[in-house]
Amino acid sequence: MINARIDQDSKTVYVNVSGYITTEEANSFLSRHKQMTKGLRKSQYKLVVTPSMFECENDNDIKSVCIALYKGGYRQIYMVDPRGYIMNTVSLSSLEQKMFTKVVKFVKSLDDIK
Repeated sequence: MINARIDQDSKTVYVNVSGYITTEEANSFLSRHKQMTKGLRKSQYKLVVTPSMFECENDNDIKSVCIALYKGGYRQIYMVDPRGYIMNTVSLSSLEQKMFTKVVKFVKSLDDIK
């Protein structure tokens, strides 16, 4: 399950991820998110992803979604990952890992986000 909400006061878009994520659900989320954020200047917003324990049908889906969101205009993408679950779950080549970590900042808690 992927849910999103916008906090206009802090100019932050929060995305919660949990459960079993299919490729269809990931694509559906991207289209719903596009409609939800229509008219926002995403470059002025932070994107904060807070994953709980989840599993993907295709391990590349999480990477693809993050890259699509970055290409959609977000310049500050934060992944709250206190135990390093995401980086241990997603299999990336060294070049992909370098690019992924350049786009997505991993933090231990919401308090670590500036």
